[in-house]
Amino acid sequence: MQQEEELSPDELTALLSSYMPEIPGYRVLRRIGKGGMSQVYLGVQESLDRQVAIKVMSPAALTDEISKQRFEHEARTIAKLEHPCIVGIHEVGRTRQGLLYYVLPYLAKGHLGQRDFTQDEDRALEVLRSLLSALEYAHARGIVHRDVKAENVLFDNADRPLLTDFGIALSKRDSTRITTAGLAVGSGGYMAPEQARGEVVDGRADLYSVGVLAYELLTGHLPFQAADPLALALMHAQDPVPRLPAEKRHWQPFIDRAMAKSPDNRYRNAQQMLGALNQIATGKRTEALINPDRVKGVLDRWWKPVAATASAALLAALAILWLMDGRDEPAPAGDFFTVEPAPPRRPPRPSQGCRHRSRRNRPRPSPRMTSPRRRPSTRSAPR
Repeated sequence: MQQEEELSPDELTALLSSYMPEIPGYRVLRRIGKGGMSQVYLGVQESLDRQVAIKVMSPAALTDEISKQRFEHEARTIAKLEHPCIVGIHEVGRTRQGLLYYVLPYLAKGHLGQRDFTQDEDRALEVLRSLLSALEYAHARGIVHRDVKAENVLFDNADRPLLTDFGIALSKRDSTRITTAGLAVGSGGYMAPEQARGEVVDGRADLYSVGVLAYELLTGHLPFQAADPLALALMHAQDPVPRLPAEKRHWQPFIDRAMAKSPDNRYRNAQQMLGALNQIATGKRTEALINPDRVKGVLDRWWKPVAATASAALLAALAILWLMDGRDEPAPAGDFFTVEPAPPRRPPRPSQGCRHRSRRNRPRPSPRMTSPRRRPSTRSAPR
């Protein structure tokens, strides 16, 4: 009897991954992604006839207790988070092969790493605002993402950025069960120094990653790049943050603080960092309003005509003063009016303001009240 050869773990994984998982209520179409502990498929939810993304635990994770726990933890974590900037979850279950899975919305617009916002600061601001809003919500519930990077920011049909992949998220309640002390998890290009050292981290590690992402959005590349993970971790821990181009120098203080080596020197929380981001947006609008080039153009268009008009007015005023200085008598008191001298035998009346009256319209004196005259008597005097 021929003995069957045992498959190696890699061969078993390759064999199982070649089959489409069977999930009740869903029609699996094709595989669209693969991670360290899971594979992602495009499927159709038959009850609603909508496309969905189905994340299925890799067969190799069945023999890796930590990977299995992380997958289960990710499903539980996402199920707790209901935020417009976080990819939600539809359903959790097991395939017919016994593999864990959960169903997510299918976001066909790609991830942030496929976009170029180096010439669109307003769009970069919108993306960072959305991420900080999502992180503020998660941190308030004791959840640290620990893997904020461009590939974990997806876009929906309305082109809104959403944070996804909470596979290595740290929860205060059950973190000791999911991670091992001294184990660095995350993506090296975005990882905070304390996270690279395997230390216990809080929300400020996520804010460091947002600072790295902001630098990448503005320049098109990561601030630190190295050939191996150790050298990259040392650069994050020791090297100063690279300088931005001159036209984007107004971002430098924001990124310097976000990427401070010590968590104590960073923003305290996502809300404070969001406030600093809004100040950049306000300063950018103010700078646009007082752009020196625009101001110079306005002055060039208006200054010469205004200067010519002012010079002509000044010359006219000087000419009038010169003519007035040559007269023997002062000018009449009253603008555009002729003041007549008072009659010689009457004292001058008090001023009645700038009202002109001609002789014809002078007010008549008030009538006097006199006693009626007695008619002469017609009777003759007595003789």
